[in-house]
Amino acid sequence: MSKSGPFIIIDDNKKDQLLYQIVLQNLKVHNPVLFFDDGKEALEYLETTKDNPFLIICDINMPQMDGLDLRHRIAANPYLKKKATPFVFMSSAASGANVKEAYALAVQGFFKKADSAAGLERILALLIEYWSECIEPNTYN
Repeated sequence: MSKSGPFIIIDDNKKDQLLYQIVLQNLKVHNPVLFFDDGKEALEYLETTKDNPFLIICDINMPQMDGLDLRHRIAANPYLKKKATPFVFMSSAASGANVKEAYALAVQGFFKKADSAAGLERILALLIEYWSECIEPNTYN
């Protein structure tokens, strides 16, 4: 994780992507924000970039590669695992099975998609504040 690294938002819903963009602007986030429509596209970026993202926010249900499969692949990749990037799910697919599988993959959070901009802003503000203060392994490199 890098406090100045990009936000990675993986969600195939263009309206949700726009809402994230508006809320992050309202929160005056200065980090770059990168959007990906599916896990495959995001994984290709994560495996090839030298950037160390600040936070990954991922939906579950997406084409080509869903969020759970993406998380499996990140956890199995030594290069990506070493980056210690916080990974949270933000999904309307918050079933008991999905939540259990997500936490078995050592995610740092699972949130139900907010019904409003205000709800999303509240969740993102909490995540940003928490991870901005958190000490992580790469702090000591």
